[in-house]
Amino acid sequence: MKSQGGFTLFETLIAMTIGVTLLGLLFSIYSLSTKSLSLGQARAELTQTSRSVIERITRDVRETQSLASPLPPDADDPGNPPVSELQMEDGHAGTLQYIRYYLDGANVGRQTVQYYFMEEPEILVPYNAEDELGNPPVVNIIEDNVVGQYVNSMLFYGQNPIYVELELEKNAVTHATRTTLYGRNL
Repeated sequence: MKSQGGFTLFETLIAMTIGVTLLGLLFSIYSLSTKSLSLGQARAELTQTSRSVIERITRDVRETQSLASPLPPDADDPGNPPVSELQMEDGHAGTLQYIRYYLDGANVGRQTVQYYFMEEPEILVPYNAEDELGNPPVVNIIEDNVVGQYVNSMLFYGQNPIYVELELEKNAVTHATRTTLYGRNL
């Protein structure tokens, strides 16, 4: 009897097992590298966003003449916790206006506002002014822009220096930043 060429059942099973193992290994390597790339990109984006937000706030704090937000001296007093928004006099403008940084959901907003009384809308007044009846001034929002995204929390405390803590999150990646800001004119 003549031997026929081909593979035995056992040889075929071994070849299939090796092939499936190699395919599984390649898929695992591809999946792991894709996940690693995604996490690295998210971490880089969060770092860049926090740097951008901090840079913007730093520029305004450096030029401000006064803070309109009362800040606690430190972050450790539970009776006087850090605030999540910062309002300051605009040191760049030639008119009396204020810059306000605030958290709106996961976005950091930057508003430019002016205050006036209804009786004399052309005369700008300080944020804490009161009319004859003790009423606060009307707020006129000149600009309202988003300057950062993915922010979970934003805290301000300290007098001069001012401490800023940001916590950002994207795709289960968390990035925390803490910095110290010094005002030239405070």
